Amino acid sequence: MSTPLPPRGRGTATNLHNRFAPTLSVAEDDGWYQEVPQTQGTEVRIETAKTIITRNSSPDIPFDRAINPYRGCEHG
Repeated sequence: MSTPLPPRGRGTATNLHNRFAPTLSVAEDDGWYQEVPQTQGTEVRIETAKTIITRNSSPDIPFDRAINPYRGCEHG
């Protein structure tokens, strides 16, 4: 019997153990069934912006202007 693949497009498909972590988590069937909802696909929209240049005055960033062509986030 094969394991179904997770929905594509959001997050990671695997969660490998970190060899430097002090603990290890193992999935255990405790009788509490939770249905995992399907993720939504990426939505692309046309955006009419006033400008693509963003100004910042942060003391820890060595520049005062940046270009960011994205709006929102994709990491879910």
